[in-house]
Amino acid sequence: MRKSHKKISKSRKYIFATLVFLVIGGVSAYAIISSQQTNNSDGVQVITNNAYANISGDDIQRTVNDADILWEPNSYSVVALVHIDSIEGGRTYSPIFEQYVSPQTYGKMTVREVYRGDISIGEQLNYSRLGGIVAYDEYWKNLNEQQQEKILYLNNGKKPDTKEYIEVKFSDDIDIEVGKDYLVYLIPQTSKDSTYHEYLIDGVQFGLREVKGSGDAVMVLNNETKGWENVSSVIKP
Repeated sequence: MRKSHKKISKSRKYIFATLVFLVIGGVSAYAIISSQQTNNSDGVQVITNNAYANISGDDIQRTVNDADILWEPNSYSVVALVHIDSIEGGRTYSPIFEQYVSPQTYGKMTVREVYRGDISIGEQLNYSRLGGIVAYDEYWKNLNEQQQEKILYLNNGKKPDTKEYIEVKFSDDIDIEVGKDYLVYLIPQTSKDSTYHEYLIDGVQFGLREVKGSGDAVMVLNNETKGWENVSSVIKP
């Protein structure tokens, strides 16, 4: 992935386009929830859910996609500091667009600070994020004939059957982790019948940045340099 500190070539919409071309049929993924205990920022022990926790790394085939995006942080209408309450699972069907898509991770997050947008501190929101872990059989069903044939060609005419799950993500992207706080750049989304609402965490590693501290002392991790930056230098008016 070619990039500078502020942008990589092409529009961020291209990311969604590159993933959506994998759509075709089948249902998603993995929904067994594993409960864990963590402490929130006030030191209170809470129960969190992570659907990926019980999947052995030995059972996952990992696939990395490359994409070019234009990172424009000021273009997002919603920017917040959130706590990731859960990873409910991976999915290959989007309830927002009512169509099959490349794997996504989805779950719940609680708003800790609002820097931009019409959301409230303490509000728990549904989130989704491009990239996720799903059962390989369901991933296979979602590929069109041409995509399946390409994989068969690369695998000596056989459908890969060595791994039970597949993880699809972007190169240089980071994993979202339950129990951590992040600065997130969000796109509000609503289903066609207006009954389901969620926020897409956009921008791959640029739109999901781990934070530490609170108030004016919040520090934000730069996923490129691995250095910590004050939130006031990251969030521009």
